[in-house]
Amino acid sequence: MFRNIISVAQKLPVKTIFRTKQCVPCKSVMLQNSFTNLWSRNMSILQRDLFTIKPVYTPNSITFTQQLLKPQIAILSNSSRSVTKFSLKKGKRKTVKCVLKRFKRLHWGIWIRTRSGRHKKMFKKSPALKRRLKQHVFVNAQQSWLLDSMVTNYWRKPKYYVDDPYEQYHKREEYFATRKKPLEYKTK
Repeated sequence: MFRNIISVAQKLPVKTIFRTKQCVPCKSVMLQNSFTNLWSRNMSILQRDLFTIKPVYTPNSITFTQQLLKPQIAILSNSSRSVTKFSLKKGKRKTVKCVLKRFKRLHWGIWIRTRSGRHKKMFKKSPALKRRLKQHVFVNAQQSWLLDSMVTNYWRKPKYYVDDPYEQYHKREEYFATRKKPLEYKTK
């Protein structure tokens, strides 16, 4: 089958391609050798379409030129961090558990997180950087909205814990949008 493709490709002009799912080499000897080596090593490379042909329109004429794109290596991972829209039992949304592990929601609506790489290569870091890495940081408004949509209403409600280390940060009375108590005016 591959010999047929090469023989057909040799008869074509250099700037012509087939519109097929398999990659068709042009007249270049180097490309033919590389494709025959690929074919002999592993036939499934071509079947998985790691190399694709991209049509390029030239400004003077309507011809296609062949471009081999870099192999697209699919990174497969078993983790899925997306929201479950409907559960199979009750049809309700589900909380994404890794959000609860990595972030904390304060009562006034912002999410906080620890800094990334805070335990790596500590011998290289200055004391000031080590102190900053122990602190938590806010996520931005877009990320906060996204995290709110990834958890259910139960996790958006305030939680009260005994000896909560974040207790002093749960209130934000100095800002008008998060203020719970009315502003007190001083009279003389």
